[in-house]
Amino acid sequence: MLHHLHTLYRPISAHEALARLQERQAYPIYGGGAYLMRLPLAVRRDLSVIVDLAELAPRNWQLNKERLEIGSAATLATVSTIHPDVAAVIAAEVPLTLQNTLTVGDVLMECRPDSLILALLYGIAARLITVAHDENTAIDMPRWCALSLEERRQLAVLGLIVQGYAAQWRFAAFKVARTPADAPIVGAVGFAAAIAPDPGAYSVLVGVAPQPVRYHEGITSTLSNYRGSAAYRTAMASVVHQEAIRRARQLVQGG
Repeated sequence: MLHHLHTLYRPISAHEALARLQERQAYPIYGGGAYLMRLPLAVRRDLSVIVDLAELAPRNWQLNKERLEIGSAATLATVSTIHPDVAAVIAAEVPLTLQNTLTVGDVLMECRPDSLILALLYGIAARLITVAHDENTAIDMPRWCALSLEERRQLAVLGLIVQGYAAQWRFAAFKVARTPADAPIVGAVGFAAAIAPDPGAYSVLVGVAPQPVRYHEGITSTLSNYRGSAAYRTAMASVVHQEAIRRARQLVQGG
């Protein structure tokens, strides 16, 4: 519960939103703010100010020949309609019961180290459009994932942009977990393209480092906890990489 919450702001301009987010213990919400209840107890205990960005954060997505744009207040159910491959990656991480609740902003604020959705965004070179210092700034996924929660909460995220998003690329997720419904211990999103000449398939891993990382031979996990040792995660990295790539190539071959 958010027992210490006492103030709710609904800014109508980016300038106002940025000013409110500089207040101590102020957190943005994109939609219902479902991520707040999933934050560590120590954070929730001190949370006192909410900045509702409903007037600024788009709730939909649009695609043209040059780029894909996704609003930060779009639910995961809405994002799933972009393409069946996107829907499959989301379903591998988030059950249907939560897809109408969690938004893109929730996923970005939570920034879980085992998020297949973040791996997908990393792999397609998505950039966040944020409001910082009274101007719009683009932040790539590696930089965003390296920020602390304290740093992320002070930025107003308007949405995501993917330049040159092309349907020729197919992607597929694979994970090892305690049960099919659990979050990955180690997971990967594989990418393959129906382009000649073949540009080569690749994958982005989660569960081996504090943030998504592109697979390479000899990769070693720096994470170790009760769900899996570093040695186990290192061994599984190659397994999930190969299977995610196989599934992505299978999608390409199937058209």
